[in-house]
Amino acid sequence: MNFDVDVLMDRVKMLKNWRIWVGKVAEVVGTLLPGARVYVIGSVVRGDYVAGSDVDVLIVSEHVPDRLVERSRLKVAIEDGLKLPYYHPFEFHLVKPEEAEIYLRRAGEDILEV
Repeated sequence: MNFDVDVLMDRVKMLKNWRIWVGKVAEVVGTLLPGARVYVIGSVVRGDYVAGSDVDVLIVSEHVPDRLVERSRLKVAIEDGLKLPYYHPFEFHLVKPEEAEIYLRRAGEDILEV
């Protein structure tokens, strides 16, 4: 099979198994940001996602760094902790509690707390 097709098929498999993966995300996040709240928002919660969709994971903690570069490092630590491949479908949104309101309001009813 073609490498590109293999990658796409593996990504789709991860997307279909998003509920299993987000449980693992919550475990890793719990070690990096104790007390963090983890939510899944958007199309996967509604059930209308497609092969190219992302799994939007909102991570809310007082301990989220202020600087974007530090937030990026934290995202990499989450990816490394999960041993995610570069093509994974997860989009991590790291925010402080006061920043979470806009995400939660925009998501409406399409929210699942992990």
